[in-house]
Amino acid sequence: MADEFMLEDMDDDKTVEFIKNYVSQELKEKLTDDDLDFFLDTICDYYCDNGTFEQEPDSEGCVDVDVDAVAAYLLKESQKHQIGDYDLDDMIQIVNGELEFGEQLEGPENV
Repeated sequence: MADEFMLEDMDDDKTVEFIKNYVSQELKEKLTDDDLDFFLDTICDYYCDNGTFEQEPDSEGCVDVDVDAVAAYLLKESQKHQIGDYDLDDMIQIVNGELEFGEQLEGPENV
C-alpha cells in the first residue's frame, strides 16, 4: 500500500512539472506546487463526481471531457478554498495541461 502512495506521489510530481511547463509564463509565475496539487485533486474529484471515469471510450480510446465545465468547477473550488488569485483562462490552461499530460502517458510509445 505504501508503494502505491509513493507511485501516486511521483506521478503527481511529474504532472505538476509538466503543467508548469505547459502553461503561460504569466500563469507559471503565480502557480505554486501546492496550488497545482489542489487543482489535480479537484480535477480528479470532478471526474469522479461527474462520471468521466465511467464513460465508454470512443474508437480512439478517448472519453469526452468538457474542459470549460472542469475549469469552471476548478475556479469555483479555488475561490471557495481561497487558493490563489486565478481566473477562468488560468483554469482552462491547467485542465488542458492535465489532459495533455495524460495523452502523453497513453501515447502509442507508452502502450
